[in-house]
Amino acid sequence: MRNYELDHKLEHLYALQAYAQIEKKPVSVHNCDRILKAQNRRVHALMKAAWEIPFYRERFVKSGTTPDDFHCAEDLYKFPLLSKDELRDWMDEEAQRDPEKYKYWHVSPTSGSTGRPLRVLFSPMENGWIIANWLRTMGYGGFNPFTGKTMSRPNSLHGPVKEEDSIIQRMGILRRKYMSDTILERVDTQTLVDEINAYEPDYLYNHKNLLMRIAKYVKENDIYLWKPSFYTPFGEMLDEASISLLTEIFGPGLIDAYGMGETGSCVVRVPGKKYFQVNSDLFVVNVYNEDLSGPALRGMAVITPLFKTELPLINYTSYDQLDSYMRRGLRFAKGIQGRMNDVIHHRDGSVTEWGNISGIVNYIPEIISYRIVQEDYENLTMMMVRNPDTPKEQEPAIVQDLDEKLMAMFRDPAFSIRYEWLDEIPVDPNGKLRVIISKVQPGAIGEPVHAGEEISGSYCTDSPEASRCF
Repeated sequence: MRNYELDHKLEHLYALQAYAQIEKKPVSVHNCDRILKAQNRRVHALMKAAWEIPFYRERFVKSGTTPDDFHCAEDLYKFPLLSKDELRDWMDEEAQRDPEKYKYWHVSPTSGSTGRPLRVLFSPMENGWIIANWLRTMGYGGFNPFTGKTMSRPNSLHGPVKEEDSIIQRMGILRRKYMSDTILERVDTQTLVDEINAYEPDYLYNHKNLLMRIAKYVKENDIYLWKPSFYTPFGEMLDEASISLLTEIFGPGLIDAYGMGETGSCVVRVPGKKYFQVNSDLFVVNVYNEDLSGPALRGMAVITPLFKTELPLINYTSYDQLDSYMRRGLRFAKGIQGRMNDVIHHRDGSVTEWGNISGIVNYIPEIISYRIVQEDYENLTMMMVRNPDTPKEQEPAIVQDLDEKLMAMFRDPAFSIRYEWLDEIPVDPNGKLRVIISKVQPGAIGEPVHAGEEISGSYCTDSPEASRCF
């Protein structure tokens, strides 16, 4: 067995080695062939490693395949899909079976809609790849992660973090500072503005709802805010209204990074580009048709991190929707729809999905943030934050228009919607903001499948990997 205690001590070295191996420039005609070759090579290496793991050996047998059948991204359509429940059960079994082995591994936890947390185990070497991938994602726009200054959320969302720079940080390398806002110790927005202005970070990343709170406060109070060269909101869906406000206040350097804690950042849009690229040298992001029987260009995204070879995640179902196209063997995306498992329940067993609601609210520029809470089968509460550009006097007209559109979409006369205007939508205990919360416990008829809930909505990582970095 590997010496994971030693691996843990060498983790930063592994991250630097991985960073040296990966493609650090955005996809272009100059590097796409090299990226495709790296992806093909790693697909086969991953499947050879999986063959030695009993959990996956059963899946090879079930699909009638061997590692020799897998040499490219498309070949993974031959392999069974991996659901969140299957992953959760396997990871829990592994952790319980050999706790000593995993003593020095990282755990990436997600809350889960069923109350059962998902713990994904990453070996120190796998975590080195996670760190390297995030560093290069940050650098796609031109940011140098080794000489630039980053500012982010604390490693712990729930309490204060003791900051002490490492030796290399005191030398001006990989400098970073944590913002003081945590779940249990909220600070006022002016304090956060002061922290950003004092540190003047080159790269800023934090929960989307917190960056939106800062942007709204700065605009409403017409105060100065340092503009970082680049920034990433994560954990929630970005829509046109939020993108517009963020770019107005923080500047044009928005890096949209889609991913989740289980996988890392796998789909990215760099400033100035309309499309999203897949980090294809380290990931396969395949897209499945509606019945999940085969490939499609538009449908559910299924993710495979190619660097995770000790406890792999092969064909992990996201239940998010990707509108994609292929160029020279690599996948690109025109758009992403997240949180497709968040639903409103009807008494007859049917559901209304998040995408139906977002298709209305996301196109109302007067609303920059919202949440809908289903109290029971009849009563819903719509919480909204008004765009600072919109006069308060327009609120009644906005509500009337929104109510007409939502009720026409729901097609359920039993529904009654109460509307609330707030300065800020309250976040969840994990620091994120779920757009839909249903308190209804559905029966067997029409009960939805909850999988992949912790995937960020359209463009943001669940937990940026650099929070585990150096």
